[in-house]
Amino acid sequence: MARRKAPRRRRPGASKGSLGTKGNQRPAGDPSAGVELVMRPSPAGSAAQGPAEGRDKATEIARTVFSLPCLLAVALVSLWRHLLSMCLLAAQKMALQKKAFLQVFLLLPLALAAVYCGTSLPGLKPLWNCPVLMAQQTQKMQLMLEEVARLRAEISSVKQEVEEMKQAASERALEAYVEMSDWALQSSGASIDLQRTSETYTCKKDWFWRFIEFFCTPRSPDRILQPDVSPGNCWPFPGRQGQVVIRLPARVHLTAITVQHISKEVSPSGTVTSAPRDIAVFGVDVDGEEETLLVTFMYDVAKEAIQTFPLKNAPHPRAFSYLKLLVKSNWGNPKYTCIYRVQVHGKMAKPNSFN
Repeated sequence: MARRKAPRRRRPGASKGSLGTKGNQRPAGDPSAGVELVMRPSPAGSAAQGPAEGRDKATEIARTVFSLPCLLAVALVSLWRHLLSMCLLAAQKMALQKKAFLQVFLLLPLALAAVYCGTSLPGLKPLWNCPVLMAQQTQKMQLMLEEVARLRAEISSVKQEVEEMKQAASERALEAYVEMSDWALQSSGASIDLQRTSETYTCKKDWFWRFIEFFCTPRSPDRILQPDVSPGNCWPFPGRQGQVVIRLPARVHLTAITVQHISKEVSPSGTVTSAPRDIAVFGVDVDGEEETLLVTFMYDVAKEAIQTFPLKNAPHPRAFSYLKLLVKSNWGNPKYTCIYRVQVHGKMAKPNSFN
């Protein structure tokens, strides 16, 4: 059974003859003939295509809606990175600026202090005068080196002078030893001229001398030419005055005389009243006719036992072979005077000297 076609709907305002069987063409007398009319889709075709287009738009909208958070997240991450890099760069710049500021802050006082010291403090000069200061310091160093060299030369000269002084002192000590050598020593050849010497004191009634003679050999003037000065080993002569003439082993220019007696502490009698006091020394020629006074002195028993008396004009210009020791007084003993030892000092005369 054949279906019945539904009649077409006309759009409102459209004439019935606006549509042809073969196409939309205008009548022959129409001024717009020959112009092709645009065909509008039929309501059925629009209804068929509507759901598909709607789905595509919904999908596109959904995609757009879902892509917005991603795009926003990417934009936020990018913005965060950009902000972070900007913050790091700003922090680095601030750190550099802070370091530079600290350097300037620390160096500025030092620079000010240096300028102040160079321009204000006494004794210092500005830094721009460094070459001048270096030249001055170099000159001062040169002067110091010259001064050190001069001091070294002076020290060397002083050392040489000290060595010369030592040598001179040794020579003087040797001369003093020679001068102080004993020319009245019996072992060296000295002897007593008995003809011009006082007699030896002898008293048999004196208990002291009996005691001495019991232990000792008979006393003689030679005792004063020997180094033994033990108590009692002396030469006594009677009274308070007496003399002894010593023959020297050579002709001597005399310089000093030494007289020795024992002290009171070691004396057997406990006293030293027999010690000589006022003494005069003469140089005697060979014949004994001419005597020359050399020195006078006092032997002090309150001092040391060995006492040396130098001549005023020592060494004496004249050389003597004999020496006369004249005792003028003693320390109170009226019977005898004792002499323990006599030493004669001087220089031996040259062989060709006849003075």
